Amino acid sequence: MAMVSEVENPAHKTTGAENSIPVATQDKMEPPQFLPSPGFSEWLEGTGGSLMLSTYQSGRLIFLYMVEGRLHVLDRVVGTAMGLAVDDDKLWVGNREQIWKFANTGPAVVDGRGYGAVYMPRKGYFVGPCDVHDIIADVTFMGERHDLVFASTSFSCIATLDEQHSFRPLWMPDFVSVLNAEDRCHLNGIGARDGRVAYATLCGRQDEALGWQAIRNGGGLVIDLDSGDVVADGLSMPHSPRWHHDRLWLLNSAAGEFGYIDPNRGGFVPVADCLGFARGLTFVGDYAVIGLSQLRPNSFGKGMALHDKLAVGHIQQRCGLQIIDLRTGRNVHWLTIAGPVTELYDVAFKPGIQRPYCPGFREPYMHQQRVHLPETRFEHPYRGKLQMLRTRPPEPAQQVPAGTEGNGAAPPLDE
Repeated sequence: MAMVSEVENPAHKTTGAENSIPVATQDKMEPPQFLPSPGFSEWLEGTGGSLMLSTYQSGRLIFLYMVEGRLHVLDRVVGTAMGLAVDDDKLWVGNREQIWKFANTGPAVVDGRGYGAVYMPRKGYFVGPCDVHDIIADVTFMGERHDLVFASTSFSCIATLDEQHSFRPLWMPDFVSVLNAEDRCHLNGIGARDGRVAYATLCGRQDEALGWQAIRNGGGLVIDLDSGDVVADGLSMPHSPRWHHDRLWLLNSAAGEFGYIDPNRGGFVPVADCLGFARGLTFVGDYAVIGLSQLRPNSFGKGMALHDKLAVGHIQQRCGLQIIDLRTGRNVHWLTIAGPVTELYDVAFKPGIQRPYCPGFREPYMHQQRVHLPETRFEHPYRGKLQMLRTRPPEPAQQVPAGTEGNGAAPPLDE
């Protein structure tokens, strides 16, 4: 199965995070390679949508989609990309100190190729040392509606955006005594149910700076935010609580397990083993899409139960995706990512859009051209028509006649 990669390595920002690769350093690296299993591309094409990945330590936002039987990869650098939230008209990307909002400005033709959605950056929130992990858009919490709710892991709380302040805390575990940037319990995951924030995953019931790290094997728990009850404990660095098919699913990351919560059976029920440190979970019908990361080559990574589990089984850990059939619990498809990307954080699926595009924070010529206007009484040349966009100015001999750009019909997809 052929694959086309549209990869950039801009040197416009460094993350400064201990486990992150500065983007200036990435400029000198080979781009990542994407190695799908034999059935992955066919499966993705059959979904009728596209996948989005955040890569954390290498600061990338990656789009995966199919065009005429070929897997395409669009790669953009946006900082320490972590939590993702996507719907019909926008895409949110969280990182350690910022949260970015991208608007779906609709279809367009970029460099002669037709795209079903173009995500343009619209707004950035600087939330300080929050170490943003999971994010959820357009959700209620305790009866109040929010554009975005996020896990402020450093402050051990769930928070929302604020136009004046760094952030607005909404909830904190009752065993945490002070709102301080000390990552006391590593509150990393939040999950929604019926349009409201309903669950949180924590790596330990601790009330001291980085206290959770001493109990990363077996100290994790899941809290039902409506009742305040612990619905599962004894977990190892749980991540990504997601409600699907009337069950709460999650990743028992440091133990290398994917499963669900069943109160009648005593909490967490494993369904499948993970071939790496699992973070990021989304569902496509009867399939779970799981993000995998390599363990960090330090004492923290080697101290996880997953490290010994993989070693005993002679299993080579990998970075990439693992697709689980919920009906059988079998690993049916996978995607391996090689090169500078060794860690993923989140995975999102967008149905109905098979070919997305995003300039990220690069391609200034395209940013100057793209026009996205609301429906008003004012006539404009872009109404009801596809804009013809370029990522760079045309050569002098190929100048576009005045008045034509933005008014043409889309040519067929051309790869």
